[in-house]
Amino acid sequence: MDLPSLETLAVMDAENKYIEVQSEGEEESHEQTLSVTRPFKPVRKRRRAKCWVDFTHLGLEDDGKVRARCNHCGFKFVVEKNHGTSILNRHSTRCPAKPRPDAPKYDHKADREKMSEIIIYHDLLFKYIEYEKVRERDRFLNPDVQHICRQTAAADVYKRYEIEKAKLIEVFVKHKGRVCFTADLWTARSVVMGYICITAHFIDENWRLNNKILAFCNLKPPYSGEEIAKAVYDCLKGWGLEKKVFTITLDNAKANDSMLNILKHRLLSSNGSSNGLLCNGKFLNVRCSAHILNLIVKAGLELATSLIENIRESVKFVKASESRKDSFAICVESAGITSGAGLSLDVSTRWNSTYEMLARALKFREAFAILNLYERGYKWLPSEEEWERGVKICDLLKPFNTISTYFSGVKYPTANVYFIQVWKIEMMLKKYADCKDDGDVRTMARAMQKKFAKYWNQYSVILAMGAALDPRLKLDILRSAYQKIDPRTSEEKVQVVRDNLISLYEEYQKSANPSKFSATLTPHELLTESPLEDDMDDVSSSNFSY
Repeated sequence: MDLPSLETLAVMDAENKYIEVQSEGEEESHEQTLSVTRPFKPVRKRRRAKCWVDFTHLGLEDDGKVRARCNHCGFKFVVEKNHGTSILNRHSTRCPAKPRPDAPKYDHKADREKMSEIIIYHDLLFKYIEYEKVRERDRFLNPDVQHICRQTAAADVYKRYEIEKAKLIEVFVKHKGRVCFTADLWTARSVVMGYICITAHFIDENWRLNNKILAFCNLKPPYSGEEIAKAVYDCLKGWGLEKKVFTITLDNAKANDSMLNILKHRLLSSNGSSNGLLCNGKFLNVRCSAHILNLIVKAGLELATSLIENIRESVKFVKASESRKDSFAICVESAGITSGAGLSLDVSTRWNSTYEMLARALKFREAFAILNLYERGYKWLPSEEEWERGVKICDLLKPFNTISTYFSGVKYPTANVYFIQVWKIEMMLKKYADCKDDGDVRTMARAMQKKFAKYWNQYSVILAMGAALDPRLKLDILRSAYQKIDPRTSEEKVQVVRDNLISLYEEYQKSANPSKFSATLTPHELLTESPLEDDMDDVSSSNFSY
């Protein structure tokens, strides 16, 4: 390209750049003019707190403070930026003028009923309702609450008792079966007063085991059999159960024997032959198995007093202070013991707690030996011979502890458990009574055998029936057990259970179908007669032969 052409192109390029610079300057000056002439409008932040539904923002007032007004009561609150909305939230929940469509209207009667339930269920004092903080909380939950005094609360609880008692009496009226009872008597040493507790045990129409306390009251002296019988009979009559008694389980106090004779006579004389005791009260008395077991074991433990005393004092020594507990923990760690359960102190009236104390102490045998080396005040370390005897005693008592747990069950029937467990006790005592390894254990077992023979020489017939009625056991298990004890009398003992079971069935049959034994069956009775009755008649005529 020649020189004139290049100069022409350069001039055109310079003109284009000048035009672009001029246009950019005009745009910038126009934007600056708009920014100066356009007014500034601040953006208002939306109030998102839920409490603002109940409040109106008033803005800045004459005193220079920002306030909000409650839409219900008209009260004003300062709502500066640094104050937050906590005060608004509190007033929103407490505002007396605020309508509460979802909250039920306060019912003073329902409130008293609920309060009586709380006192009963949690075993609270009547003055609980007068506690300052309890009333403050009630006022917070409902400003319309009406408080009551402790006397009113006591009256409400008693009224609730009367209502529940009437319901339970109605249940007993409709109950068609028999009811078993347990009665326990004791004296409170602190106030020197006697008490009696009577509990009813029955199976309802839904086949559920029920336990209801009928009486828990003071028993005034003298604690004779006649006074106890009167208290028990009055309780049964008050609940309408004097015609539905099957058995009464008691401990082995002497007064209970005379009480049962008096009570049996009153029940038979007042009820008559039709609704009296089954089999003339033959099965009325049932000895408390747990109490007898306690007496048997305590008779054996009396021969191991030195060992038990040393272990009891050793446990007391360790638990006397925190420093001793720390020292014993070091001894346990040094011995390499990793047992989870720690030491426990027994209660003198409960043999199973003594067994628990002995069993736990045996696990820390080496720790006690180390403690004896470092603690000068510790003087109750059992000897090696005593430790070995303790192991054998634990082996002897362990089955008794398991059996005691079975006997003490309240959530399941225990009648079918009785026979097998008592038989196991007798067989174990026979085994240890012939033990040749340790004379002390043998002497202990023989002492327990004497106590066993005193109370359980003859097994309870009514409880043996529980095993016979268990479809897993029946009479075969009784025959097998009796043969292992004494083959010469096994069949005779099985026959006793069989005969009593037949007579008991016939008693129930008479009470269920009295017309069958008095007159010819009606057509309706012929149609509704159970086929099992004929089968049972055949069984009865054949003397339960299998």
